Amino acid sequence: MIMKHITILFISLLLGFGISAQGDPEKDKEAKVILEKLGKELKSYKTMIIDFKLSIKSSDLNDSQTGKAYTKGDKFYYTTEERDVYSDGKSVWTHAKLDNECYIDVLDDLNGGINPSELMTIWEDNFKYKHFGTEKGVTEIRLYPTNPKESKYHTVILKVNEEKNRLEKITIRTKDAVTIQFSITKLTPNTELSDSQFTWVKAKHVGVDEIDNR
Repeated sequence: MIMKHITILFISLLLGFGISAQGDPEKDKEAKVILEKLGKELKSYKTMIIDFKLSIKSSDLNDSQTGKAYTKGDKFYYTTEERDVYSDGKSVWTHAKLDNECYIDVLDDLNGGINPSELMTIWEDNFKYKHFGTEKGVTEIRLYPTNPKESKYHTVILKVNEEKNRLEKITIRTKDAVTIQFSITKLTPNTELSDSQFTWVKAKHVGVDEIDNR
């Protein structure tokens, strides 16, 4: 299941329960200020191009990839060595290059499927913040769900460069011992992107088998 939608592993966060966070109230207020400033900056971007490294580790999987994501509103395009993923905000086309197949799904039907730009502001809803200190200008902030029994999340760890006001790394831990790490190596905002970039065009992929799950 993990490998079927590795596209959604940085778009989809298959997490479980949480734990309550008890920390220094003043430092945790500081964490909130840092995240609010970061969120305001990210939301000011009309488009984003994100160069990233993605790693997924579990008892039976140790996968690492590099790639690039493009976002424009609710549209996104994501490419790695193994997959190209397109979404116009409603449908998702997952092109598994090695298998020569393209899976077509309704975005809302995918378990936890979200736009990559939403991943960049994952902390904004239903989380407690805990400030874990700053080292070499990078602050570690841990997130815990405010309602652990209903949340999909266990622990989310953010690394924020305060001077640049940039999110550098997101680490997601699941109750079933899966760790997803999303490292942002470069972020380029407000580049002109055509809507056509976010839609799968069958005519450009002759010979690819389509599996339509819509």
